Amino acid sequence: MKPYQISLIAISIISVIVCYNQYYYQHNAVDAVGDNSLNTSMLRMNENSNAMNGLNQSTSSSFSFNTDAPILIPLVDGYYNGTKVYFIHTETSDKSMSDMMTRMINFPTLYVPQLSSMIPEENISKVYAFTNGNSGSDPYGGGPFMFQIDVFDSIPTQKDKYSQFRVPYLVTWNENATAKVLTTEEAILQSEKNGELTIQKSGVVVNAPIIAWTDTDGETRILPTINKIFESISDSSGGVIYVSTDEYVTRIKLSPMNTSGSENIAHDDIN
Repeated sequence: MKPYQISLIAISIISVIVCYNQYYYQHNAVDAVGDNSLNTSMLRMNENSNAMNGLNQSTSSSFSFNTDAPILIPLVDGYYNGTKVYFIHTETSDKSMSDMMTRMINFPTLYVPQLSSMIPEENISKVYAFTNGNSGSDPYGGGPFMFQIDVFDSIPTQKDKYSQFRVPYLVTWNENATAKVLTTEEAILQSEKNGELTIQKSGVVVNAPIIAWTDTDGETRILPTINKIFESISDSSGGVIYVSTDEYVTRIKLSPMNTSGSENIAHDDIN
């Protein structure tokens, strides 16, 4: 056999191996996230539809989902009362914030302009987002503005105060102040009183359920069911079937909303 023939055979074998590896990788990547690429495409289709057509006041949507295919959603970290909490954000009433959050975690946050009018003000909690100050950290480079991560005013066991629907309060350090990491609402308000920073309430509403947190008794908790995981989809809820705070992911099983409206708090272990 001549040298050029041997070379052609070797090239053919290498091409077959490369094609197989690409096929294997692509299909296993989809399997690993429960066909999350399909879910992501469906969510983006819904986002575009909402942006162009709007949502009616009954919050119904033409969006449908495959309840047999759980969604793998990135977890975002924040602070409450000096400890870490882990949450997701699925919708927001502001287009620029929707784009910012989507870029931040490489997962779509739906733009739902009517969200701010759908949720009564008494059913809305606070989240503090920093617009300057200390540089952010892994895994996303900080909060939505790439500075320190957000601070929450409540956790799910505080029934009289907690809501997954939140208004971001924008925290900005003053020029003459020395920025530091703040991990509680009280510390933020005290720094404002001291003239170190300013707080501005935004006109935005974000659907941001907390998934995992350390409770006031020191126990690590997981929220097993999220009613209205998508406010723009009538009667939607999500069962939390997997949480990894090391990998910053949670797997959610979509289903019709729990008609009892109850939210049992789980003590499940977190990876």
